[in-house]
Amino acid sequence: MDKTQDLCGSLIKWLQTFELEAPHRTAEDISDGVAMAQALAQIAPEWFSDAFTSKIKADVISNWRLKASNLKKIVEAIVDYYQECLNQQLLDFKKPDINQIAEKCNREELGRLLQLILGCAVNCSHKQDYITIIMGMEESVQQVIMQSIQELENGGVAVSSEDAQIQRLMIDINKAVEERNQMKQRCHELDMQVSFLQEEKANILQENKKLQERLQEVDNPLNSSLVAGSKYNTLKKDFDALKEEIFRVETSRDDLRLRVEAQECDLVELQNKVEELQVHADEARHLKDEIDILRETADKVGKYESTIESYKRKLEELSDLKRQVKILEEKNTSYMQHNLELEEEVKKNGTWKPQVEMYKKQVAELHQKLSEETKRADKFEFEVKKGQEKILALTREKEHLIVERDCLKETNEELKCTQLSTMPAGGALSVHSDPRYGETGIEEMLPPEIKEKLARLMMENKMLKLKQEGSGNEQLPIVQALLEDAKQQVQTLTSENRLANQRILKLESQIEELQAERPADANSDTLSLRKELMALQAFSRNLTLEHENQKQKIEQQEESIEEASRKNVHLKDTLSRKEAEIQSLEERYKKCVEKAKTVVASFDPKQNLELTALKNQLIEKNNLIQRLEKIEEINKNFNTEHKFLITNFYRMASQKQRESVDQRLAGLSSGQSFMVRQRQPINRRLPNK
Repeated sequence: MDKTQDLCGSLIKWLQTFELEAPHRTAEDISDGVAMAQALAQIAPEWFSDAFTSKIKADVISNWRLKASNLKKIVEAIVDYYQECLNQQLLDFKKPDINQIAEKCNREELGRLLQLILGCAVNCSHKQDYITIIMGMEESVQQVIMQSIQELENGGVAVSSEDAQIQRLMIDINKAVEERNQMKQRCHELDMQVSFLQEEKANILQENKKLQERLQEVDNPLNSSLVAGSKYNTLKKDFDALKEEIFRVETSRDDLRLRVEAQECDLVELQNKVEELQVHADEARHLKDEIDILRETADKVGKYESTIESYKRKLEELSDLKRQVKILEEKNTSYMQHNLELEEEVKKNGTWKPQVEMYKKQVAELHQKLSEETKRADKFEFEVKKGQEKILALTREKEHLIVERDCLKETNEELKCTQLSTMPAGGALSVHSDPRYGETGIEEMLPPEIKEKLARLMMENKMLKLKQEGSGNEQLPIVQALLEDAKQQVQTLTSENRLANQRILKLESQIEELQAERPADANSDTLSLRKELMALQAFSRNLTLEHENQKQKIEQQEESIEEASRKNVHLKDTLSRKEAEIQSLEERYKKCVEKAKTVVASFDPKQNLELTALKNQLIEKNNLIQRLEKIEEINKNFNTEHKFLITNFYRMASQKQRESVDQRLAGLSSGQSFMVRQRQPINRRLPNK
């Protein structure tokens, strides 16, 4: 606790050397931070500017929270000053507790804060002035300040060899000062002893004079009585005793004289040592000043060495960058070739796009014509079947008639024979067969309308086959793949639709025949046929459900694509944030590089040209990469559009197929006959182009 009190008091005395407007005599005066902020503004005005001092609020003695905010700003500014200007990290040094200073005016924490301010003063650009001010203060204050500086340097950065030498010199100086104080005290004691011995010597000399006077009186002729003789004897005894005592005193005086001479020699030697130590102290002060100067130069040398090492690393990195630039140039050439190929493909795709759209339109029209022709073919097949059945019935009747004709011929011949036998003179009548009973082919028995329809169908089939063969040779492989996929789905749907249509036609024909033959039993047959129609409607509904399921699957895939796009957007946002952080770091890096450009120019001016050339190459490389990324995005968009067109095509085909099935089922449920529906005009909606 005494040590912290001494530290705080000594640093407050040092702070009093500043000319400040705010009071700074006691710890309570400086606990608000105003005086410390003004001192920092005097120490480093380029860092602790007017903007910093304006943030510090005055007249906050009663509110400890405002004090804490002021002290917090001061501590943050000091830490930034150490890191940015002095390149020192206060890792091991314990930072002061701001709340303790603001609330309780803790002298220990206040001493730590003043210690940080002292470090700023000792390491600033005008540190020589502050060091001379410190050297002019009291020795105890100097010792405390030096110990605080050493503690701060040991806590912030590792101690160098020069700092260790300074510490040893300070220890030697302190020992010399202590020895000087001891020698001063010893000299003072010896002076006291000498003065005491001189006083004793003077007293002894006076007594000696008195005794000599009495001796002279005793040597005169005595006319006294026996009393005088006795006195004489006593005085003689006293004289002998005094002689012995004088002898003892003289011997002690000689001893003391020798001791005084030895002490004087020792004193002279000690004075010489003190003078030498004073000279050494002056030399130590000069050495200390030189050490401070050398420390500055050492700091600068360390900074320059670090900058040189960083520039060497940068040169090595530049060599690596040159290699990378060569590799990137090779990649760039490959990318350029790939880019040219992609541009050619894009041009080809651009030329093929209208053809693909035209082929799509033609495919839609052909699908429509195909559906119409399949309907017509199914109808004609059914009519052909009916005609064939009629032909079979007619052929059977014809064969029956031929058999009857043969029988009649035989009977006629028998009758002729009987008549000839009965009529001898009668002439034979020539009987000629009827030409109407000659044999004809099945085709001659067909009606002419059916023959015309069959001929037209054959011609249309031939024309369609020729068109398909001609268009198939000219179509692209992409359109062929699309047609193959579409054909597979359309074939399945058309086969099912065709079977349903055939079934419907058969049922309609059965209904007509039953109505013609048995009008009474028509109701029961119509019920069974209606049941079959209901089953067919259920089958068509199942088909629609399957189409809806496929549509749901497609929607799910689209949702997954949307989720992927959202994730892509999120990743792009994170990339943009990271790029912003990287830009801020690059700006700081650029500032540091601009500070070091002068040093680099002094080392090797040719490197600037190489750096500019490399920067230009990197800029060109980045531009090429951006172009390639744009081309890749265009290709991706083209692929997605292609996929969307395919899905929309399939969806539209399934929708149209479902609508056609619904229309047919609606026509069946209306109760019209097959011939009536065939006579009605068909209103078809063309697919959306």
